[in-house]
Amino acid sequence: MKKSILTAIAMTLALAVWPLAASAESLESQRAAIQEMKADTLARLYKENPDTQREIQSAVGYAVFSSGELAVLWISAGYGHGVAHDNRSAEDIYMQMAKGGLGLGLGAKDFNTVFVFHDADSFQKFTTTGLDLSGTADAAAKAGEKGGAVSGAADILPGTRIYQLTDTGLIAQAMLQGTKYWRDDALNDDKASETRMNYIAPSYGESE
Repeated sequence: MKKSILTAIAMTLALAVWPLAASAESLESQRAAIQEMKADTLARLYKENPDTQREIQSAVGYAVFSSGELAVLWISAGYGHGVAHDNRSAEDIYMQMAKGGLGLGLGAKDFNTVFVFHDADSFQKFTTTGLDLSGTADAAAKAGEKGGAVSGAADILPGTRIYQLTDTGLIAQAMLQGTKYWRDDALNDDKASETRMNYIAPSYGESE
């Protein structure tokens, strides 16, 4: 009971601080920082397991998250960020994450998680309604060298593999319990607004 209350408090705080983060730096800078994190994470994953590069390229889509702090973002404990990429449309969907507990049993404060979606419905649900494992006591992916589906959450993420990395490299069992992922409306809505603003209405001089 006490653990559940602490988890709820951690997630409430994480959700509350995000509006402050948006005003600290431009949304464009935040997206750039997340893209850099994604590239660095994938490079590390490909080095640890070269087969994952082909797997990700052939997947419906993938998502990359970091629980660590980026200089451009104001981060509180238990808060993270990431981006999902649709391989079919080349669209990026920016997302947020919150976690209860420290390190999710990894023994590490910061970690990166990569979801590889081979099922279109799973990818669609993940990027629209998100994924809530905050009340899940057993959500682990026994990855090894090949990654794995979510144990105890197969009905939530069918056709999905999860890889998790810490500073020491790819871990054998990714721990996802107590974690919540959701779409970042601020970053995505602003991205759409910038696209619309690229169109400049023609100006007409006043008649003399």
